[in-house]
This record gives sequence, C-alpha cells and structure tokens, in this order.
Amino acid sequence: MKNSKALFILPLMIAALALVAAALGVFWQGSGEPIEFTSVFGETYTLQGRGVYQHDTINYAAQAKSQDIITLFLGIPLLITGVILNKKGTLRGRLILTGALGYFLYTYTSLVFLAAYNSFFLIYVALFSMSLFTFILAMMGLKPDQIAERVTRRFPRRWVITFLVILSLFLLMAWLGLIVPSLTNGGAPSGLETYTTLVIQALDLGIIVPVSLLSAYLLWKKQAWGYALSFVVMLKGSLMGAAIIAMIVGQALAGVPFDPVMAAIFALICLCGIGLAAVMLKNIR
Repeated sequence: MKNSKALFILPLMIAALALVAAALGVFWQGSGEPIEFTSVFGETYTLQGRGVYQHDTINYAAQAKSQDIITLFLGIPLLITGVILNKKGTLRGRLILTGALGYFLYTYTSLVFLAAYNSFFLIYVALFSMSLFTFILAMMGLKPDQIAERVTRRFPRRWVITFLVILSLFLLMAWLGLIVPSLTNGGAPSGLETYTTLVIQALDLGIIVPVSLLSAYLLWKKQAWGYALSFVVMLKGSLMGAAIIAMIVGQALAGVPFDPVMAAIFALICLCGIGLAAVMLKNIR
C-alpha cells in the first residue's frame, strides 16, 4: 500500500501533539480575570482573561474548550483506530483515517487563523501543516472504484444525498443571513466579536458547502468518487457534529447568549449526520 509508513507515523504525531494542545486547552486554567476589550467596530466584549484562550472572548473560549474535549475523547481515539485498521489493510480503516484527518485539518485550520495568538501557536501550525499533507496522502491512497464495489445494497445512498444537500443549504442560509446584513449596513456581522474576519464561515462557504454538493451530485450519478467523497465528508462531519453539540453545551454553561432555535437545528442536523455516518460504515464490506 502506497505511503503506508507515512500514514502510520504522521497520524500518530498528530495525535500526540493534539493530545498536548487539547488537554492543556481544557485543563490548564492559569490565573487572571476577565478583561473588557473594544473591537475595531467600537463594540465591547469580555475576554476570558486566563488559560490558553485568555485573549479570546468568553464565547469563543467556551467553544474552543468544548471542541478540545471532543478532540481528546473522540477525535484522537478515532484517529488512532483508523491508523490501526489502516495498518491492517482494511478499507474501513482507510476511510476512518481519512475522515478523522479531515476533522483535524478543519479544527487546526480554524485555530491557526481564528484563535487569538497564544503560547501554543507553533503547535497549532504544526498540526495544521501535518493534517493538511497527511490528509492529501490519505486521499491519494483512496481507491474509489473499490469503495463503490464494496458498499452493500443497504447503503443509504438517497439518505446521504438528501442530508448533504440539506446541510449545504442550511449552511448557506445561516452564514449568508449573518453576512449579508453587515454588507448593507456597514456594521460588524453577528458573531465577529473581537476578531478581524469570519474564519469558520469562510471555511464552510468556501470548502464544506462545495464539497458536500459535489459529493451529493456524484453520488446521485452513482460515480465511484461520489461514494469515496461522501464517506470522507460524513466521517469528518460526524466528529465536527459532536464538537458543535459540545460547543452549544459549553456556551450554555458559560452563560453565553445564543439563539436556541438555531442551536437546536444545528444539533439535530449533527445528530442525524452522526447516525448516518455509522450506517454508512456498517454497510461497507
């Protein structure tokens, strides 16, 4: 199997670095007090004031720590599981590994470009870089024709297509509904807080939505790459979905106000995605 050594060593290095970054993000609180900060748009927000995310807003710090928890207890174990199964030469292992790498790439891309500068910046850069190139190696090693041949008749193709389209439309409406009003009134979009741009929205609108729609189209056409891409998107999405649910809980515990209707829709979509990803894995020989 091509790149088998790299796909064994690099994911383990990612897991080790992520263990350090995520564990300290959750458990190291340090000392300090919340700080009031005025954004470039003249709005005042409260910064965390302590811990790894001391220079981030209380809202973002709550979400980042919640995602660190998911990385620790779901992301890293799933990544290691994918490494072990892939080492044994199983197709399911390669898919799990690639999907997990997609989660780490998304996670540490957002931390590198969104989180306020902190003492773990170089670790975030290393994780971003290793996740990017390891993900590329894993994608290069996928064999779409083999994947298409080994799905069972009970593979939920129509359900996956429907889910990917609904997810894409929801993200489009949610993020454009947040961005467009700020373009017309010249103010800051909701959720920008002390940051300079909308990194998550850029990643979702620029990458996640197009890839999801492309996967749905190819799967509708029953093309081999449709099966391969949909597995990767859904497995990455299942981890990210768990992280989003954890973020909503983290916001609630931190006393951060949020739209309960939007949060409920996000949570419902995430739960459906997690369940559908499990069914997809079950229906590959």
